[in-house]
Amino acid sequence: MIDLRGRVARCAMAVAAGGALVAGCGANDDAGGSSSAPPSTPREQLLLTEAEFPAGVKKIDVPQDRLQAATADLAGVQQNATFTPPECAATQQQLSDATKDLLAQSAIIGAADQQSGVMYTEFVAGRTGELARITEGNKTCPEVSLTTTVEGRAISTVSKVENLSAPAGLKGVDAIVYRSTSVSTVGSGKPLTTTAYMGIAVVRGATVAVRVSSLRDTVDEAAFTGVFTDAVDKVRKAA
Repeated sequence: MIDLRGRVARCAMAVAAGGALVAGCGANDDAGGSSSAPPSTPREQLLLTEAEFPAGVKKIDVPQDRLQAATADLAGVQQNATFTPPECAATQQQLSDATKDLLAQSAIIGAADQQSGVMYTEFVAGRTGELARITEGNKTCPEVSLTTTVEGRAISTVSKVENLSAPAGLKGVDAIVYRSTSVSTVGSGKPLTTTAYMGIAVVRGATVAVRVSSLRDTVDEAAFTGVFTDAVDKVRKAA
């Protein structure tokens, strides 16, 4: 029996990864408005620790094989999918392709609040993303519908995205934030709704991405803002 909810959860990890680089990347350390040198601190140490997440949030294992499975799931679903509007299919394919590159060179941490069901994912990649193109992509495709079949079962997903203002605490940093809501239905089953906030910043030649998501109706925007700001500041201030 196919574990569709498990596959949805894995794909969410891949989507979070790919979003940071979907618009294309450069190798210029001065990109994103930062002229400071890249940190000498090892990338894994630039991630937030469990103690730096909100109270009650515990670190969870994010093994590479699970992320690779997520990438494979995402690519497989998109390969034979129908997108509406059709012109947004290319953006989704870029997302899938970019994921592979990002996962290969990112330090990653996952954490979750078991009581609230909120999941936190942070990526620090040693390359810079063109954030303005991501924002423009969100404007061009604010709502996308996808229909496909997995193991003989029809899946439909409607995703909506809205660009938001970057946190005030990140003034002077090239950073973007957007909110997304995806509703997926498998056959005649109950719709599965995922709500998420995504923040991406380019600082000191690296891309910092934070995604806070929930399978419930809402996510605490203030909690997301705090985690995203802390994650970027940690890279900004690192040795």
